[in-house]
Amino acid sequence: MKNLEELITKNIKPYLGIPLALSGGVDSSLLAALIKPKFAISVELPEGKHDEIKYSKLVAEHLGLRHIIVKLDDSNLDEDMEIAVKAIGRVIPHFNIFPLYQMYKKLNEMGETELVLGDGPDETMSGYARDLIISYLYKVYDFPAFLNYKTLIDKILPPISETISRSIGIETDLTSIMEADIVLMRPDMDDMSNALAKHFGITNHRPYQDNQELDDFMRDLPEEEKIHQVEYGKYALRKIAEKYLPLEIAWRKGKVGGPVYPVNAKKGWLDIDGEFGKTEYIKWQKEILQK
Repeated sequence: MKNLEELITKNIKPYLGIPLALSGGVDSSLLAALIKPKFAISVELPEGKHDEIKYSKLVAEHLGLRHIIVKLDDSNLDEDMEIAVKAIGRVIPHFNIFPLYQMYKKLNEMGETELVLGDGPDETMSGYARDLIISYLYKVYDFPAFLNYKTLIDKILPPISETISRSIGIETDLTSIMEADIVLMRPDMDDMSNALAKHFGITNHRPYQDNQELDDFMRDLPEEEKIHQVEYGKYALRKIAEKYLPLEIAWRKGKVGGPVYPVNAKKGWLDIDGEFGKTEYIKWQKEILQK
């Protein structure tokens, strides 16, 4: 863990003082503590269930940071989505297109041209709930009591590649959820935020991810430095973060990975797709791209 902290500290120097997108999760919050940004910027969602603004406020107050909070204007949803989807140029199955568009728009209005993001550790250090769940389930093969029950376990659990495919919504033969996160999921997030940033003349910086040495180091950490007591991913990063941040932030559980805008509720699609189904959302983006 000491080596990871030293590597992070060494590689964040180019980003000192640059504005930072603060979600209130451990990744961006640790960067906020280390790079001392010009200010932090966060998006406040209109629904309480997935709004995490209280955590970003807590971090900003703890660190004494100027905190810009973007309050979403729902009346611009359709108009902004048309511009955003065309700027991205392809369908993105994430519900944060609209809030990110509004965030970059605000930065542009403020005359900013750079932004630091906390992206990276979720993919390399088991930061998603699916990573923790899959790791927990498939460890059953290694239990001494079940060494003679592989055939039975095979009947209970599907092949891991099938589970990974279902969990990420993409058909794949990959047998490592971490590899699937890096190869298949990370590009969507990068393409989305980079295209929106570019639309407003802003350059994104990802200190954890842009530096190959640091990204690879986090990827190659042993599992015991990534997953702790089943429910905690990014364990080594949390141990570092607890030196700088409130324990409530360093050891948060159940972060939703937002800003997750309630598109289905706002568009009246709950009866079709529920809260997180994306059939209508993807259809909507395709229609925009065809215009």
